[in-house]
Amino acid sequence: MKIPVQISRVFTALLFIFSGMVKLNDPSGFAIKLNEYFDVFAADVAQKQDSIHIQLMDGATVLQQTSYPLFSSDKTQPLQINVSSEPIAVADTSSDTTKSKKSSKRKKRSRKTFNLKLNATYKELPAGEMVFQPQDSGAKAMAVVRCVVANKTIYQKDFHFESSNSEVFKADLQLEPFVKKEGALHGFFLSMKQYSLYFSVGFCALEVILGFALLVGWSISFTALSMLLLIVFFTFLTGYSWIYNKVTDCGCFGDFIKLKPKESFIKDLVLTGLILIIVFGRSYIKPWFSKGFGWKFMGVISLLSVAFGWLCYLYLPVWDFLPYKPGNDIHKIMTEVPKGMRSSDSIQMLFVLEKGKDSLSVTTKEYTAGYEKFEKEGWKFRRRIDKVIVEGYKSPIHDFAISDPRTGTDLKDSFIGSKGYKLLWIVTYTDKGYNGCNPEISEIYRWSKGNAVAFYPVTASSPEPAAAYVKEQKLPFLFLSADQKMLMTLARYNPTLYLFKNAVVVNKWSGRNLPSENKLKKLISR
Repeated sequence: MKIPVQISRVFTALLFIFSGMVKLNDPSGFAIKLNEYFDVFAADVAQKQDSIHIQLMDGATVLQQTSYPLFSSDKTQPLQINVSSEPIAVADTSSDTTKSKKSSKRKKRSRKTFNLKLNATYKELPAGEMVFQPQDSGAKAMAVVRCVVANKTIYQKDFHFESSNSEVFKADLQLEPFVKKEGALHGFFLSMKQYSLYFSVGFCALEVILGFALLVGWSISFTALSMLLLIVFFTFLTGYSWIYNKVTDCGCFGDFIKLKPKESFIKDLVLTGLILIIVFGRSYIKPWFSKGFGWKFMGVISLLSVAFGWLCYLYLPVWDFLPYKPGNDIHKIMTEVPKGMRSSDSIQMLFVLEKGKDSLSVTTKEYTAGYEKFEKEGWKFRRRIDKVIVEGYKSPIHDFAISDPRTGTDLKDSFIGSKGYKLLWIVTYTDKGYNGCNPEISEIYRWSKGNAVAFYPVTASSPEPAAAYVKEQKLPFLFLSADQKMLMTLARYNPTLYLFKNAVVVNKWSGRNLPSENKLKKLISR
């Protein structure tokens, strides 16, 4: 028993220290994973809400219906209806059969009817459009917009057209009575998101601390039981990810080693087994140090672990494993497929056939070859399933995009394809970032203009709050727009500055440690 305990002790201790250090090196990355878990748990315990159905109708006939899910935060939501009608001439070919010869000699008369167009917009999203061309000149044209929740009509507007017109109607839909209140657990998980960074540093530091404690044999009963509780917690997370296919990268080793949910779960099961050996064989583990020195040693390890994680958050990771690390050509990463890797998924199409209560799945080849046989035997096609056999290569940079919110211009190609040096200033959220560096970045912006260095300030915040932030902070530039997830990968600290040469990352700095103009001059003069 002694040898298995010692082997388990050394292996588990070193793995805990390694895992914790890798994640402490990039605490923001692990915080992003915790945020994903909190979002998933909140969604899984959320009340199943009804949907609102926007129906566009011709009289009592539903021509089109668009449905949107309700959310627990819904109270009043806007609906806008644009209606227009234009007169069109339709030939009147009606005639009395007894006077068909006389009628045929007469010139065909035209009658006026209306081409009716109606569209509705809900939450600034198009809810549908319909066009009428009534053929009955004696009837009034009528269009209807109806909103239904839980089989109850909460809004209806009828439109009658007899002349040319164009109007806009607005309504505020009262949805709060139809929204189901969320439970306390849903609110708990969402509220935990604001503490993700603190949890990240705490959990990762705890891994390192427990790893050292096990290695030196400090307070072994407490250490072993704490490790067991921690690994059971991690096993639950990775098992949940694997079973429900959610949070498909748990971040066990940060961006240094990517593990799939199943691999992470198996790793945690093995660790659980090793820790159980330690728990039951802890009497074989003797401390390296005296009790007094052991407390001092562990105190220093704890302080250094937390300090290392916090410094890596404020001043960016010491070891950069991200796809945007200095030296990487992001255009090359985005476009090239490594040798031996598929450029796309290999997919097998399966056709599901049904006959009564029986079902049958066949491949494309089997379905094509035996189509007539299946028909004769009474099998009916129901659906097609696309099964991924071999996954294709997925570039670590696949969502890079920058746009100008004022013009809608896509700047991705111009950024990646342009030659020369460029600065990318990232403020992921304008309401949450560190503002103490704004005077410095304003000077860097002015320097860039005088040295032919392009300057791209980007944010995931909406244009209105971004513009308000610029005015409040007296910044000499306006922000461009970019995707939140992309910016969180680029900027582990909010804000972060990048220097590119063409599409190659030259260097990057936290907003708390921006480079001087002299340093930038040296970098662009190489």
